[in-house]
Amino acid sequence: MEDTKRLMVIAGAGGNGSVSFLREKFRPNGGPDGGDGGDGGPIILRGRQNLRSLNHLEGVNKIIGEDGLPGKSKQRTGRKGKPSFLDVPLGTVVWSIDLNEEKQRLTEVLEDGEKILIAYGGQGGIGNTHFASSVNQEPLIAIGGEPGEERDIYLEIKLLADVGLVGLPNAGKSSLLNVVTRANSKIGDYPFTTLEPILGVVKVSTGSLVMLDIPGLIENAHLGKGLGLEFLRHCERSAILLQLIDGLSDDFVLDYKTINQELILHNAGLIEKPRFVIVTKADIPEVKERFEAQRELLRAEIGAEPFLLSSATGEGLDDLYHLLDNYTDTSVGEIQPHGLKYIKPLPPVSQRPRVTKDESGFIVTCPPADRILATINLNNWRARLQFHNHLKKMGVMEALIRAKIEEGDTVFLGGYEFTWE
Repeated sequence: MEDTKRLMVIAGAGGNGSVSFLREKFRPNGGPDGGDGGDGGPIILRGRQNLRSLNHLEGVNKIIGEDGLPGKSKQRTGRKGKPSFLDVPLGTVVWSIDLNEEKQRLTEVLEDGEKILIAYGGQGGIGNTHFASSVNQEPLIAIGGEPGEERDIYLEIKLLADVGLVGLPNAGKSSLLNVVTRANSKIGDYPFTTLEPILGVVKVSTGSLVMLDIPGLIENAHLGKGLGLEFLRHCERSAILLQLIDGLSDDFVLDYKTINQELILHNAGLIEKPRFVIVTKADIPEVKERFEAQRELLRAEIGAEPFLLSSATGEGLDDLYHLLDNYTDTSVGEIQPHGLKYIKPLPPVSQRPRVTKDESGFIVTCPPADRILATINLNNWRARLQFHNHLKKMGVMEALIRAKIEEGDTVFLGGYEFTWE
């Protein structure tokens, strides 16, 4: 079961604005009529109740949104890019990873049908119609579309369950889950029979609850020993925890303390949840003897009466159902679709020109100029002249002069190479 995933999400780029002029039978020299580009398609996270893992993303390293289409003649705007959906299980936490490999929590998906926009599509470019003026009645430039947002994200599942089962290996968690939920969890008399979290639904008189079985914990599970570290986080969302103790154990209190310590070291908040201790395998006569012998010590340690239960015979199940009756109001319950939610957009990229110099020449970084270059026909001298005037307005020329450019020097801008004259 894959329950973590790192991938890049890249929203669609905006379509380029169009350079176009009206040409009709009785208007051979009409004015500019280039339309704007369509906005790029966003990347939207979508919660899916039927998903239990991220296995469907195996081999996927990038999610790329649909680009907006270019503008057209007659001032027609290009079509917007369609949204791209990234389906995830309920309980998925989304982190953003920066250039220093540090994670920052972005959002989490808790409800079926919930949609969260996590990467915004680029804005569509501007057609040449917008550049017409009394002194420039034949604008030959337009502006290209903006690139879509890019995020390096990390997905981490914390399954949504009302009841979490915890205990050492072979404590009987899987047997209990199978009996009360009719799940099909693997059972065996060897450690780590359960290798991944398993969910089931418990029906009680007041409703139903989702029960979660995770692989057995061992000492130092919080450090990665055994399988506990990988799955302990799934218990963080459980409303209550059932702590199971193997009835054949020689020391119930020690088992209880071992699990408690691992819960605390993983996340101290886990022991603040309502917890109930269940001694299992009550159908074995020796277990009942051990239970009576250790009952008082265990009760003193936990501050409450422990349960004695057998998944094989059903002994004690009525007491468990009665206990769970009191917690159905905390259930995940029926989940309703939600409208689109948004996370904060990435900080805008600076539009001011920046000039750096190396042995090859002067490198200009100026997104607005790059976007004009994406649409311009540099073979047209009038278009080049108009572009030159826009570079002046943007401050590119001033920035190059401040960088001490000289005649004959090479300038790199938007993938093109120019010579300063």
